[in-house]
Amino acid sequence: MSDNTNRVEPHGCIVCGKIYNLLVVYTPSGLMVGCTVTSPGGHPVPDAVRPLAACNTHSGAEIETALARHYPGLEQVEDRED
Repeated sequence: MSDNTNRVEPHGCIVCGKIYNLLVVYTPSGLMVGCTVTSPGGHPVPDAVRPLAACNTHSGAEIETALARHYPGLEQVEDRED
């Protein structure tokens, strides 16, 4: 059994594109376990399958609009009613 893999990856803000470094943890099969932003001024955007980041200055509404624009048709986890 292999261990998870940690990678530092550059990702752009989902709203404006400013680049942040994210520490991303992947399983041996390539699935993302979690991530965190290691650059100042940003935070991770919750997503189950991809590492996403946003600037601390963007509102929740701006982030939701950007997510809908970049990933149309996908529900966010907190929006689902199970």
